[in-house]
Amino acid sequence: MHKSCPRRLRHGAAIGAAVAVVAASSAFGIGATAAVADDAPASASATSAPTSATDVTTDDQPGGTAPDPTSAHPDGAVTPGAGAGGDGSTVGGAPDAPTVEQPDALAFPDGTSADAPLLLEATAGDAVDRTFTASGGTGAVTYELRGAGGKPIVGDGSFDNDFTLDPSTGRLSGTARLATVYDFQVVASSGSERAVEHVRLTVRPGAPVGVTFGVSTSDGVGLWQVETDGTIWEEAAGQGRVRIVPEVPVVEGTSLVLAGLAVDAYGNRTTPGGEDDPYPRSTVTSTVPGDRAVWSDTGSNTVSFRGAGARTLTVTEGGVSTSFRVEVGTATESFGFAAGTQTRITGTAGEPFTADFPGTGAGDDLRYTLRSPDGTPYDAPDGLDVRIDPRSGTLTGSATLARTFHLSVVATGGGVEAVVPVELTVAPAAFDHFTASVRKADAGERADTWTVEGTTVTHFHGDPAGDRVTVVPARQGDRMVVFASPTDRFGNTPTRPVEHTITSDVASDRFGIEQSSGGTTVTFTHASRHVVTIRYEGGSLAVPFEVSPVAGPATGQAATGTLAYTGSDSSGPLAWALGLLAAGGGLLVHRLRRRRA
Repeated sequence: MHKSCPRRLRHGAAIGAAVAVVAASSAFGIGATAAVADDAPASASATSAPTSATDVTTDDQPGGTAPDPTSAHPDGAVTPGAGAGGDGSTVGGAPDAPTVEQPDALAFPDGTSADAPLLLEATAGDAVDRTFTASGGTGAVTYELRGAGGKPIVGDGSFDNDFTLDPSTGRLSGTARLATVYDFQVVASSGSERAVEHVRLTVRPGAPVGVTFGVSTSDGVGLWQVETDGTIWEEAAGQGRVRIVPEVPVVEGTSLVLAGLAVDAYGNRTTPGGEDDPYPRSTVTSTVPGDRAVWSDTGSNTVSFRGAGARTLTVTEGGVSTSFRVEVGTATESFGFAAGTQTRITGTAGEPFTADFPGTGAGDDLRYTLRSPDGTPYDAPDGLDVRIDPRSGTLTGSATLARTFHLSVVATGGGVEAVVPVELTVAPAAFDHFTASVRKADAGERADTWTVEGTTVTHFHGDPAGDRVTVVPARQGDRMVVFASPTDRFGNTPTRPVEHTITSDVASDRFGIEQSSGGTTVTFTHASRHVVTIRYEGGSLAVPFEVSPVAGPATGQAATGTLAYTGSDSSGPLAWALGLLAAGGGLLVHRLRRRRA
């Protein structure tokens, strides 16, 4: 029988059911839109915000990994503040993910580019001190220098010599010395990020301190360089500065050519010139009134002198001046090398040689150097050691390379220069041993070749290194060419032909001459090991051949009498061949009898 529950009981049951549904939905992360009792008003409801995927932090995003929003709390209870309403938050919803701030990108504050670099200026002698700071990044920032376009900073090396960059602070410091323009980059690194500051540093010349200039005689054989403080350096062609002298020496009738520029304390030019006037005009005065200076549009002054004696010349340009001393001597004996000076020197490999080159007309101010025929300092090749005493002019040396060398002895004195060409011929030392090379006759220049030195045999075919072998291979009937090269202990070959002999240990070998090369030919008619021996002045070299047989009889006839050069008699091969033929016939009969049996 159906009985109605009292109204108060039904109301309590409805409320209990609603609470159970809400609790269950909260525990499983399911947001119920409404849970009401039968008698509750329609406006009474509890809501929760649906969980969004964008609120979840994963391993691919900053901040690490967030817990799964659909999983229950470990103890089965709802944590207050996480949707259970413990702190007044919405019931049944997941917590909002914390907001993670992204780090700023690594960057310099100036915002430069290759076309719009940061412009810095300095004057030669100034201390440069600037710190480049990049902000942002994911860790510590380090700094390095690079050239324009990311390449190394190149040039005369002055930048690396004058400036340094602290890699941890980005501080660039140093002293500017070379007047030029530097384009470079300061590169900041933080983790995997990079930032680049493009910089152009312009260094201007400092204040002028004097004039530096080159001095040469009118005939171009005497050279000097005068510094801003008046120091005179004597120079030699191809060698640069060789010594400091108290004055520039000239003789009467000789003029000097002076060309120079005003510079600062670091040698930077202080008076710029245009394309049509690269050198500004300078003036020259002398303490001797009769001396005369004439300016040339090429950028130099030519000074002629009146009378012998000392005087001081002063060069002025760009508001500064420099003075130096000139000594004009009386022309007496002409400067040069003494008569009968030996210019052809001979020597022998391994033995010292010497020669003297006395000079005249220069007094005690005589200096000697060696040059190549083209005027550059002499650079002796490997195998030649040669030098000249700079004061006495004595040439000494030795050589292991037998050949003719050409060089020049240069004497400088009194502001002039004398040059004498020298021919040095070095002959080979005494015979020491043979080397030999072998190739097939008429095979051309690209044929296989073998070299024999001592007991070493090397095969060459395209590869310059060659392969080590034990013998030279050949076939019956081949005609091989042997080239014998007697050498001294340094490997030099005699310049004159050497009368040597070539023999073989197989009497049937035939010798001859290859007309095109002059080499000795040997023709092999017998298949076996052959040793060809070269002899000269008590020395010998054995060349081993391995001659393999070919189908059919050997070509040619056995040699009779004496082999080319020395040879040996051969009269036994025929009898040996007949015996071999008889033995072969006997073997054939023996095989036929065994078959019949």
